Amino acid sequence: MASALHEEQFNPDAYIAARFSFCEPHKLGEKKDLDPFCREWALGKFHEFYSTLSSNSAAENRLQILEFGGGPVIYSLISAAPYAERIVFSEFVGRNRDVVDSWRIRESNSHDFRSIFKTVVQSVEGRDDEEVEHREQELRDKIISVIPCDVRQDPPLDPSVQPGSYDVVSTHFCLAVACESVEMYAEALRKLSAYVRPGGYILSSDGLGQTFYTLGDARFPCLTINKEIIEKSLIDAGFTEEFRFHSLPLDLEISDGKEVAVFSARKCR
Repeated sequence: MASALHEEQFNPDAYIAARFSFCEPHKLGEKKDLDPFCREWALGKFHEFYSTLSSNSAAENRLQILEFGGGPVIYSLISAAPYAERIVFSEFVGRNRDVVDSWRIRESNSHDFRSIFKTVVQSVEGRDDEEVEHREQELRDKIISVIPCDVRQDPPLDPSVQPGSYDVVSTHFCLAVACESVEMYAEALRKLSAYVRPGGYILSSDGLGQTFYTLGDARFPCLTINKEIIEKSLIDAGFTEEFRFHSLPLDLEISDGKEVAVFSARKCR
């Protein structure tokens, strides 16, 4: 099963090194382990989502956010931090949770995510260097816990995580890797929907037309999904309003995915 393979072979250090360097010049369409253009595009969509949600919401700076299957990285939450009151971070692989928790509590050997913060805060949001350091501490402060999750279980989180209490459930490059069928993917979204309050949102990203991705010598299978599967699964899970879908072509050596998509939807009241 995909989950067992990740528990055994997923290397968080290799993942971070291969996919989150923003130092090199780039062009869309080059085959590289990381396409920074693609990453910056996605980061821009996350910023757009949270800034728009905050401007249209009475709950400004008080969002309750659940990150599901976050891996060993926190990039999807950098633009969320100014608008959040608290964030619960969940991840299946224990080594990945250790990476995030080590960064959160400032352990001396923790990963340095400063380059990702600079990309988001300066390149995407147009803020100054002072804000980079402030944002990093702000996100540390607002991630209140780092906990296990398992989409195969019901519920997929510890019972202490209350259903219906989150304004946003955020999940990125997780479900298409964790799920082995379209039915399982749809069921996973239904499980996550239970944690979203009426009128709340899901924010997600994933590869489209993808059957695998690689990390070093390890090869991980992926469920092949497309826009139609995503939209139907969201509707079936109760996310029937404000469906937003953005996609970008992919051409990478680490994956046979054809596109990357960022999408969101609102849960019906």
